[in-house]
Amino acid sequence: MTERNQTSKKQRSWYQSMWRWHFYAGIIFAPIFIILAVTGSIYLFKPQIEDRLYSEMVFTEESGERVSLEKQVRAVNKKYPEATVSSIGQFKETDRTTRIGTMFGEEAGFVYVDPYTGEVTGKRLGEGPLGFIKTIHGELFAGKVGNLLVELAASWAIILLITGTYLFWPRGERGSFKRVLFPSFQKKDGKRNFWKGLHGSVAIWSTLGLVLIIGSGLAWSGVAGEWINTIATKTNSNFPQYAYGPDETLTSQVVTKDIAADIPWATQNDVVPTSGPAKPIPITVSEVDRAATQRGIVKPYQITLPQGERGVYTISSLHSNPMQEKTMHFDQYSGTILSSVAFADYGLLAKMISMGIGFHEGKLFGLLNQLVGLVLCLGLIFIVFSSIVLWWKRRNGAGKLTAPKRTVDRRVQKIVAGLILLISLTMPLAALSVIIIIVLDFLIFNRRRHDKEELAA
Repeated sequence: MTERNQTSKKQRSWYQSMWRWHFYAGIIFAPIFIILAVTGSIYLFKPQIEDRLYSEMVFTEESGERVSLEKQVRAVNKKYPEATVSSIGQFKETDRTTRIGTMFGEEAGFVYVDPYTGEVTGKRLGEGPLGFIKTIHGELFAGKVGNLLVELAASWAIILLITGTYLFWPRGERGSFKRVLFPSFQKKDGKRNFWKGLHGSVAIWSTLGLVLIIGSGLAWSGVAGEWINTIATKTNSNFPQYAYGPDETLTSQVVTKDIAADIPWATQNDVVPTSGPAKPIPITVSEVDRAATQRGIVKPYQITLPQGERGVYTISSLHSNPMQEKTMHFDQYSGTILSSVAFADYGLLAKMISMGIGFHEGKLFGLLNQLVGLVLCLGLIFIVFSSIVLWWKRRNGAGKLTAPKRTVDRRVQKIVAGLILLISLTMPLAALSVIIIIVLDFLIFNRRRHDKEELAA
């Protein structure tokens, strides 16, 4: 056999082995990819959708001076005496109402108050239709198990994008690189090659954006999210424990995400300090609001009220630009700043993830970011759809799976499996699943080889 033929055979072995991993992962997770892409494309436009759904509650006409936050809270208590106020949302737009977070028994909701008249404009319980979409997107409406499935699928999506790039990358033929980026729409080479060209080109164009969206989404997941937090904390690249530095005797074991919602990712696990010894009269919400404004926090932001005698006022940014994020804790009696963490205080990894999350949610650069996210979601849907078309045409009416055949070169199989495992090491669930596949493959292969040896004996 010539050297050229040996090289060609080796390349085919690599291609076949990589394709086999790519094929099975794509077939298994295709339905979840579709669900994530559809729900994600809808949730990107949450601000516009909710403004339209709740326009009578969230918008008002600017008319004179604003009434105090205390008066607005009293209006909520008067209208809904059974409700407990937990937070107050302030927005920069002058035609928006104040959003007051409330608990109606065990159910969370929002009451909206006109800041100019002090009148309640409406209430809503739960997160509404967008909350339903978010639950499907984050956990397939299956709780913890669903969240793990989403994380596993997202992790494998990154592996699929990397292996797919290898499979479709040009291999020296003249003009091949151009065909990768700009596929021919002519069907002269056959319908399957036509779909293969579209599938590969859309994937190549989408890969970087999809990796950014999927990778940042893993920061919210159950296993990878905790793993990322642990790595960031141990490498001191997450957030400083206290950027302002309170007295250590006043700290607690409560973290920010336990007492407040809608807070920046980087400060969710920041330990919340406690207020000093109780005094007869705590400071007012308006005083906290003024103190925060004086110290550079800009609207939109949320004021979370103290929980208990040692609780603190927490102010957290609701800003779309991660670089303007800030989280502050105030002593409820003295108004002393117990902790203040801004984007500039984040470690490198926390900054990167915060920017990635902003991109993931379509908030990093406004409407353009939302449209880019939508295009990427539609691209993912097309990639999955075209892969199903390719598989169907490959079957050609056959009543079986017609998966790519296993390469006979065991050395290549092992190297490719090792590379897949190496890629997955940054994603715990994917790494675990790859190890399981490798072990099962080894056991099944050895069993088949043993059976063949017995038959030959």
